[in-house]
Amino acid sequence: MQFDFTTSTHKFLRTGGHRFSVTSAVASESGKYLFTSGKEGHIFKWDLKTGKKLGTMYKVRPCSSTTDVKGKGKGKGLLSPDSDVKGHTDEVLSLAISGDEKVLVSAGRDRRICVWATETCEWQKAFVGYLGHKDAITVRYNLSLLILF
Repeated sequence: MQFDFTTSTHKFLRTGGHRFSVTSAVASESGKYLFTSGKEGHIFKWDLKTGKKLGTMYKVRPCSSTTDVKGKGKGKGLLSPDSDVKGHTDEVLSLAISGDEKVLVSAGRDRRICVWATETCEWQKAFVGYLGHKDAITVRYNLSLLILF
């Protein structure tokens, strides 16, 4: 299915849900959905035809037992890797959708890569402990290959 942007009821989509700057946006190939991420650490799912917000993947606060001894600031690089934390704990910097549109992948300043179900906006899995943050990610072959930049 191809999306015809000329039939959209909006000339532009205002993503007013983010408290801070939008850091990434990715549209599904079908043209049904747009996902945006922001510096506050949330990810929003939007309906491209109506412009309505359909779902939110919130930033989470990790348990205090996972913080480093220094424990100051926003946690930029101070958190111990914990794959059980269900979401991001800091800014989300990049997004990618799988070709079958079933999976959204996000990478953040918290050195976490999170996998989400696009239909339900539910957290599925996290990859933790990579060095540095990732400014770009892409998904190929329905998550059998994840490319990080």
